[in-house]
Order: sequence, then structure tokens, then C-alpha cells
Amino acid sequence: MTEYITGIFAQLPAWDDVAALPIDNFHWIALRGSQKPKAFAKFCGVLSKGLFARLWCFESEPKTVYTERDDPVYKDSCLELFLQPVVGRREYVNIEANSKGVFLSQFGKGRMRRDYLKQLTPLAPEVTVFQSGEGKNAAWGVEIFVPDSLISELYRVDYHTAPGVIKGNFYKCADAAATPHYAAAFPVGDAVLGFHNPGAFGKIILR
Repeated sequence: MTEYITGIFAQLPAWDDVAALPIDNFHWIALRGSQKPKAFAKFCGVLSKGLFARLWCFESEPKTVYTERDDPVYKDSCLELFLQPVVGRREYVNIEANSKGVFLSQFGKGRMRRDYLKQLTPLAPEVTVFQSGEGKNAAWGVEIFVPDSLISELYRVDYHTAPGVIKGNFYKCADAAATPHYAAAFPVGDAVLGFHNPGAFGKIILR
């Protein structure tokens, strides 16, 4: 699958009306038999307000070490949104969060020489943690809000969320966990580029 059809709403996300996308394309270490936690993503837009993601995974004891913004949370149990919202632009935003809601956020055209959002603007994405279930059914997740004002500031355009096609990907990883794993909603393939592979981003159709 290389595209995801989702909704765009007038005021607030109506998550019950948004299709869940499995994050189940495992790469690299996971192919050798490491942990493969079930993970999912939902994504939608709110007109002239911003873009929303809801990511969650089934892990009863997620690894959580890092506590400060822009720490390397990808070494923890981590859920990630990579987003290319402006058509025709190569730059993309990556927002990566652990189970405490500590997040790393960057902007740039590729894996190397990326800038932290806090170096570019006082605006920031909003990241909220949630939990559900117990024991084997325990899940943790994050809701991420990327406001139009932040997108406008980063891309130097007047951005308004509206029906259309953007690009992105959703990831679940844990670099430094006892059982490392790397999963993507849309297949990545290239181990050199890793998740920072905008050529493998899927189409996100807002309508």
C-alpha cells in the first residue's frame, strides 16, 4: 500500500471516523526475529487549523530513558510522524516521541544536516500521551498536532489545511531496547537512508 485516504474536519478530529493504518512493515533487525509490536496510526486534518496524528502500539513495558526535548528518543520505545505537507517542497518534518511524551522534532530535506525546530521557530508541535488496556492488552500512544502556523513558519508560505494530497510516513522503533525493531506504515527498504527516505513516503489523501 502506498496511499492512505483519510478525513478532513471542520473543528476537531473525529477519530472514530478515521481509518487506522497498520505500522507493520518491519525492516532490518526485525527481520532476524526481534520483537514486532503491533502499532497503528490515524491521521486527519482540521480545516485551516492543522494536521493531527494519533499513533499507538501494544507494549506493556516500553523503554523510556530520555526526558528532555530533542533527546535521542528514537533509542527509547518510540512512535514517529514524518510529514511533507507542502506540495512541491522537498523539506519534511520529523516528530518522534517516547512513552512519556518527550519528543524530538527536526526539519530538512534529508537525513543529514537537519535543523531542530526550536532553532528555527518558537512554535512547536503539540504532543500528548495516552494509555489504554492492561497486561498483554496494554497500549501507549501519542497524539500529535502540527498547526498551520508552524507549517507556514517552517516553509515560509501561507499554509492552510484543506482537502488535497500530502506525503508522509508513520514509524515504530526502539534502537536501544533489548529487542530493537524498526517498523513503517509505508515500506522503507533502504537501510542507508533508514526512515529518512522521503522518496518512500506514502500519499496521504485528505478529503
